Amino acid sequence: MSTILKGPTYYTADETHANAKLAISKGIVSVSEQEATNTYPDSYHLIPGMIDMHVHGSMGADVMDGTFEALQTIADSLLAQGTTAFLATTMSADADKIEQVLKNVANFSAQQTVGAKILGVHLEGPFLAPEYVGAQRKECIIAPNIRLLKHWQEASNHIIKMVTIAPEQQNAIEFIEYCQAHNIIASFGHSAANYQQTIDGIDAGITHATHLFNAMRGIHHRKPGAVTAILLRDEVYAELICDNKHLSPAIIDLSYRQKTADKLILVTDATRAQCMTNGEYELGGQKIILNDKSVRLTDGTLAGSVLTLPEAIVHTLAATRCSLNDIVKMTSTNPAKQLGIAPLGHVLFSEAFKLIDTYLP
Repeated sequence: MSTILKGPTYYTADETHANAKLAISKGIVSVSEQEATNTYPDSYHLIPGMIDMHVHGSMGADVMDGTFEALQTIADSLLAQGTTAFLATTMSADADKIEQVLKNVANFSAQQTVGAKILGVHLEGPFLAPEYVGAQRKECIIAPNIRLLKHWQEASNHIIKMVTIAPEQQNAIEFIEYCQAHNIIASFGHSAANYQQTIDGIDAGITHATHLFNAMRGIHHRKPGAVTAILLRDEVYAELICDNKHLSPAIIDLSYRQKTADKLILVTDATRAQCMTNGEYELGGQKIILNDKSVRLTDGTLAGSVLTLPEAIVHTLAATRCSLNDIVKMTSTNPAKQLGIAPLGHVLFSEAFKLIDTYLP
């Protein structure tokens, strides 16, 4: 049985359907000739459900809590924002703790019936560079370890879909090659790698960059750095945290012009403080403070965000003047391609998209 909508403009990565009658059945949208069962203002926008490849938590819950209740809270909160699927993202911790979290995500995802769908785990650590830990716990950082990764995968029914890796670390190139051979996305991040070391990592199989510009070497005219390599290599998808805290609008625009919408992915890097009030929270065993939409460690280091993807869309539109078709690529099509799946579900936005018309070209 289909629900027939009339009024909203429907966007895909390549097409725009204005004032079309749309049939929605089991999350799939198609243009219909049937009579409408629901009518909405033509200022509403319908886009494919979004996929967040980098999110730690929401509404007071964190993936590292290691409970079904925490994962359900996150899944419910994300779905209410229009995110229909996500990678549950971990923090650096002791190996036993990470294993317990991975098993919890695997067991939950096998039984999940409601909320944004967990597609797997983004292992953000512990295979990082100690010089660029950001809000990760430095004492938990270890060298890339294929045997440990293989053990975690087997213990969690292959729930790990992406691993952030610093390619300059010992054994990293072999680790990246192993990931590529076993259908795990190797993502550059939290790395002290220079330009050439980054290129070596990409040549070995890196196809993703964790929160571009953050926790990596930037651009210098004589020392081009990791960012330059990522911007220049077309096979690498790059995450952007578009909260105007992690990146300035000019940098968002630069990234869009260089990488194009075909190779950018909007993420939130949201913590348990997302959708919460100002105050103190916890991330990876460390105290974080939320104040004025910014989350930081007590020493002032940025520690994830409270960004939602609808907010990221508004900031991206304002910075780049891109189309909503481009937004669909950056929030749905590209992450789906990276994960080897089809875009999941469709969501009607009204209140969350009130500001978007201001920025449409």
